[in-house]
Amino acid sequence: MTQKPEQALATLQSSQESLLRWLDSPQVTNPEEQRNAENLLISARYALRQAEEKRKEITRPLDESKARIMALFKPYLTRLQTGIDTVNGELTRYRLELLALQQEQQRRAMQEAAARAAEAQETGELIEPVDALDVPNVTRTSRADLGTVTYREDWDVQIVDPLKVPRDLCEPSLPRIRARVKSGVTSIPGVLITRRVVSVARAPKGGNDNAEQW
Repeated sequence: MTQKPEQALATLQSSQESLLRWLDSPQVTNPEEQRNAENLLISARYALRQAEEKRKEITRPLDESKARIMALFKPYLTRLQTGIDTVNGELTRYRLELLALQQEQQRRAMQEAAARAAEAQETGELIEPVDALDVPNVTRTSRADLGTVTYREDWDVQIVDPLKVPRDLCEPSLPRIRARVKSGVTSIPGVLITRRVVSVARAPKGGNDNAEQW
């Protein structure tokens, strides 16, 4: 039977009380303190791995149950999402048609008004008002029986020639910069490179029991 989370946590914390106290105020000023801190680091990382394994042991049945439920719902959710995408595609297509028609009729109206104004200027005749064209009213929000649907304009962007993209729109690549630095290049224009030390603690095989003692 899987141990209750609260009991498992209490057991782990109780077994590492002295370690936790040492972790509160580590200090390294001489070789002896360095060795003690290294032992402390090894013990702490062992305790961390032990706690993570216990957590995974407790949550594994929950994860399996969640996976089964997600698999059960997936066909229904997929069918709904596919339908939503299809309906949305039809609505956005129709809206683009309305917007194109509106723009075309507005363009024609402006051309006709400009032509009539030029003709009147030549003949000296007064410009008579004309009936407004039947331009579709494309509102941003449409009201349906069950609620409202709001349409907003967006843009699809695709890079077809990276070399022609303006420099101010190009983002530096941190992974490529790190790879360059690791290759030995420590001076790159526009990049601050600072040396740091990363510790890798490993306990000898069979030494995990000692790593618990503090």
